Amino acid sequence: MKKMVIILAAVLLSSCDKMLLDEENPNNPVTNFETLWKEFDEKYGLFNVKNIDWDSVYMVYHSRVDANSTDAQLYSVFTDMLEILNDNHVAILPSSNTGLPSYQSGILGKMDTINDFDLEVLKANYLQNSKFEDPFFTYGILAGNVGYIHIEGFSDLPKYLENPMDHILDALKNTKGIIIDVRGGYGGEDIAGQYIAGRFAGNRTLYMKTRVKSGAGKDEFTSFQNWYVQPEGDNQYLKPIVVLTHRFTISARETFCMAMKELPQVTFVGDTTSGAFSNQINRELPNGWGYSLSIGEWLDANGNSYEGLGMAPNIVIQNKKQDVLLGRDEALEKAVELLN
Repeated sequence: MKKMVIILAAVLLSSCDKMLLDEENPNNPVTNFETLWKEFDEKYGLFNVKNIDWDSVYMVYHSRVDANSTDAQLYSVFTDMLEILNDNHVAILPSSNTGLPSYQSGILGKMDTINDFDLEVLKANYLQNSKFEDPFFTYGILAGNVGYIHIEGFSDLPKYLENPMDHILDALKNTKGIIIDVRGGYGGEDIAGQYIAGRFAGNRTLYMKTRVKSGAGKDEFTSFQNWYVQPEGDNQYLKPIVVLTHRFTISARETFCMAMKELPQVTFVGDTTSGAFSNQINRELPNGWGYSLSIGEWLDANGNSYEGLGMAPNIVIQNKKQDVLLGRDEALEKAVELLN
């Protein structure tokens, strides 16, 4: 299996419930196809955003499956059909006895591993006296008295993040500015990113609107929930900030970026984010294959969706694999330059 698919599947399970189909559903190629198509038809939340006619997709692909289709043939139909969605939260995990690899839709399905960022390279060549703060923060000082915070994930609730953020911001309070690095790592919970962003907010601002499917109809959704970023904790850091992103910045890491985008002192540097914002659920087909799908619409404060597109940085810098292997992080260097 591709390394990134395994990582992504583990990440997304942290914020979603696994729900199994009725075990009495017959296990044959046609039923498995019909089940997968119908589950997306009823529960996938992004057909409108992506302007996809799922009924037309059915007409194209159902004829490729019959009672004699092999696992490999069924897998080919599934992956071809789901590629249309261009959604990093959509995946197929065949049973291990098939010998078939896991599949992930979207750009990350075409990228085997992270080769433009290595935290250990950064710690060895740039970061002075780096420290780790539970649950997932690496922080320290860079050249020119610039602070640095790497966030490995967003898996904890806000109440567990207050003390770590207090310690970190106290240690970095005299810096000129801070670089917040959300490259590498995993996703997690939107509310964790909301709280962390609030430690850098000077006022209350709408940054995101979300809704999820509530029924089988194409337009059956819950009402939109408004998300605000607002000052959190006893103190906030309001000096200039650069947020570093790349293609593997996904899910809760991206909704954190949505919140930070609304803060006036923030600049984004690096590469466009992954483009997978919505929550995801995990399901199982009658044949035991697992799959995942996005269940809602995640929009920014202006009603824009970045699903399948990602959020582009203010300054695009795509690190080269060879430079990283030689100990250089060009995006980080640009961030330091901006804050000096």
